[in-house]
Amino acid sequence: MPLNSAATFDDLAKFLRPIDDLVSMAGEEGKQYAQPALKNLGSIAIPILREVISPASFRNEEAEMTDIRTAGERRVRAVANKFKFGERSRGLQVLRFFKAGGRQAQNKTAFGPKDKPSSGYDMNTIVFGDSANHGKRVLPVKATAQYSDALSLQPYEAIVDKTFHNRASEDGTLFNAEKKENSTNIFERHFIQPGALLLQVVTFNGRTAPVEALEHFLLSLGLAGAYGGQTSIYGVNVRNHVVGVYAGAFEREIASPYVAIERLCAEEGFDADGVTAAVAQTALDRIFTAAYPLRVGASDVRARQEALIAGVEGDDAALRADYQNAGTKIGAFFDAWFAGFGGAK
Repeated sequence: MPLNSAATFDDLAKFLRPIDDLVSMAGEEGKQYAQPALKNLGSIAIPILREVISPASFRNEEAEMTDIRTAGERRVRAVANKFKFGERSRGLQVLRFFKAGGRQAQNKTAFGPKDKPSSGYDMNTIVFGDSANHGKRVLPVKATAQYSDALSLQPYEAIVDKTFHNRASEDGTLFNAEKKENSTNIFERHFIQPGALLLQVVTFNGRTAPVEALEHFLLSLGLAGAYGGQTSIYGVNVRNHVVGVYAGAFEREIASPYVAIERLCAEEGFDADGVTAAVAQTALDRIFTAAYPLRVGASDVRARQEALIAGVEGDDAALRADYQNAGTKIGAFFDAWFAGFGGAK
């Protein structure tokens, strides 16, 4: 395939692993054991523009947003889990809807002494990873979808604002009658303003995931969502734009948003302060296309996403059957892999 050629989702298969080929056998004759198929050459990068559409907050213990200085500017930095947590949760809901997994609560996977690994591990485990105790052993599964940090294209000062809050008593004063002193429940809340754009790149490396896992990720990503611990309770606050899906035999440095934003800011005429989602998406597509031999464009990715979402909305029988069939095969994979790790024989 020539460099930078347009491709379809079917062309991505050679950078992924068939779902019937997830297990390989190792060990000497008579003492063989199952393990995940060995990694092979193949890397898929999915850059995502996270467009803030209502106030969002990504922080740790400090009042201000987490941040980092890169490409000559202080920028908002949202660590991977700020987005991964919500998408992993949505993936569990999809599996529950199709009765193809999601039997346990997020981050609370637990196995009884006689439980098979397939009773708790499913497609979501393949995509987002998990680790749980089974008796005296731990069953670790590394995520095939590897999330980077999300970095703002605009400088921190241009997109972060703050509001003043106080937690008054019922009588409308700040006097604490019990302690006979003024209340200290006065604080500032920092938030990211609508219009802010953050770049995050999700990669699938080593041909460890089946194409079904890639599609489950795109469905879990959705078109929009509620993110950020403090602000997600107010509803949808981020619109997701997939720039495209890019693939090659080897990983590229552009899959780091730190490098991608540095390249973006170096482009002639690029204005970080006034950049729009459409302009940024076009520029990023050009940068990623130049780095990878294979590209599935944003319109094709969005069409696939929307078809999957419509399949859920309409409870499509074929999509339900595909999920349940994949769930059976993935369950068998985990049962075989962990048979010698305390899982049921």
